[in-house]
Amino acid sequence: MKIGIFSDIHANLPALEAVLDFLRDKVEKYVCCGDIVGYGPHPNECVKKISSLDDIVCVAGNHDWAVLGLEDLTKFNDDARDAVKWTKAHLTPESSSFLMGLDYKIAGPDFIAVHGSLTDPLDQYVKTAEDYIPSMKKQDRNILFVGHSHQPLYFRGTGGSVDFGAFIPLKPVEIIRNSKYLINVGSVGQPRDGNPKAACVIYDVAEGSAVLHRVEYDVPSVQKAILDAGLPAALGERLGKGA
Repeated sequence: MKIGIFSDIHANLPALEAVLDFLRDKVEKYVCCGDIVGYGPHPNECVKKISSLDDIVCVAGNHDWAVLGLEDLTKFNDDARDAVKWTKAHLTPESSSFLMGLDYKIAGPDFIAVHGSLTDPLDQYVKTAEDYIPSMKKQDRNILFVGHSHQPLYFRGTGGSVDFGAFIPLKPVEIIRNSKYLINVGSVGQPRDGNPKAACVIYDVAEGSAVLHRVEYDVPSVQKAILDAGLPAALGERLGKGA
């Protein structure tokens, strides 16, 4: 079985559609690591697209909870806070109901998916080996898939030590069964690793490998939609830089 795994759509419909088009004939199931909404101009369209998919499981992200009034907005910077307020004002009851139904963690046979970490599923950024160790101690599956930082990377834990790995597009990460892994699948709708292309991962369960893919989409159309919606201009500007 192959599973398409992605995260941090952030209400960017063209990016989401491009990723789903790329994955459609390549995977049997989907996993979303949260933040369907926030930042972008298409919250309801993205929720509808995700909720209409067969064979998908999705966890809540901090922006998903923020638009429901479940996160402290003082944690957010000014642009993110303005986007949360805009999204709350435009979210349909159907979209709110779907987001409210998301859990903060899901588990498969050999993986767990959360937005941030196992110690703080919504809000922790795992960027270093030291960040990962507390989650690794709680991890009872081979792989922990996360998003949140918008930066693809992976860590491999063996015994008490953790090694960092650069998650290079198209270069498979071999999943060794006696190790533990944290794999950050990057961001669909707002990458922050210097690459503006949308990110997604294909996890081949039988082969034991995870491959990062980058997918082009129409960035200028989303930048225009952000401005037309009255969202902060900086949210569109950074899309073109992947920053």
